[in-house]
Amino acid sequence: MRALTGPHRRWDPLPGRASVTIGVLDGVHRGHQALLAGLDDDAVKTVLTFDPHPMEVLIPGSHPRLLTTIEERLDLLRLHDIEQVGVLDLGEIRGLSPRRFVAEVLVGSLQARSVVVGSSFRFGKGRAGDAALLRETGEACGLEVRVLSLVGDKDGAFSSSRIRDLIESGRVAEAERLMGRRYRLTGTVTGGAGRGRELGYPTANMAPPPRKATPATGIYAAYAHVAGEAHQAAVSIGVRPTFGAGGEVLIEAFLLDYSAELRGATMTLELVRFLRPERRFETVADLTAAIGADVEDVRRVLGAPDVV
Repeated sequence: MRALTGPHRRWDPLPGRASVTIGVLDGVHRGHQALLAGLDDDAVKTVLTFDPHPMEVLIPGSHPRLLTTIEERLDLLRLHDIEQVGVLDLGEIRGLSPRRFVAEVLVGSLQARSVVVGSSFRFGKGRAGDAALLRETGEACGLEVRVLSLVGDKDGAFSSSRIRDLIESGRVAEAERLMGRRYRLTGTVTGGAGRGRELGYPTANMAPPPRKATPATGIYAAYAHVAGEAHQAAVSIGVRPTFGAGGEVLIEAFLLDYSAELRGATMTLELVRFLRPERRFETVADLTAAIGADVEDVRRVLGAPDVV
């Protein structure tokens, strides 16, 4: 897959006309996947996305919580057979009128022959353009425009904001249904206070990835991916209240049936199910007993036939 970065006028797209869909596509969830499926098979399947997030450009310092980093987004798009991705900085094009955006970016830089968007699509300076204007402008440029209905369920359309709210309330299994995959957190394993090892449950610790949505505090059944291998894990996200800790949230993963040193390694946690809220225990013995019960819950949840 070819990634086109930098000023769009300098892009070197793949040969041939492109079939393009446009958007941040944060999470590449099931709604986004419907757009990807609508791209032409006999054209260069292309996504036009944005980095940094447009909200950071429009409201500096807003730091929107993301479901995927740009690197994760590109990896997911590759899995959906996308052949090239144009990565735009909204700051470069925010002054373009809708018609200039179509002519200069879609037709000029991407050599688009067709565009697939959702019915709520907005574009151009001040978000002045909508799907109807895109169709009108595209036709004048020889560009076929297809507008798809939003994909959703009885609770509404699948959207990045809806999924983000589910994750931040700990409802990771529901978020998985909307995303079509489990939510992941990736980081470098750091050293901790060693309390887990003293309790018989040594943990691999990492800080929540910056800018990504952090799940609600609590205990989760998860898979920990390290060095190409997946391990069942009990994951605690929280501030360790039993030891009087507070302040910054830390992610601690106890990998079941695994004892190798992980400090400095890159670890990806794939969250499967919320088990219980974080709580303060009166004694260390009570905490140790609770961790033991959590581990058995992880074995039960991840050993279920419908969890793979």
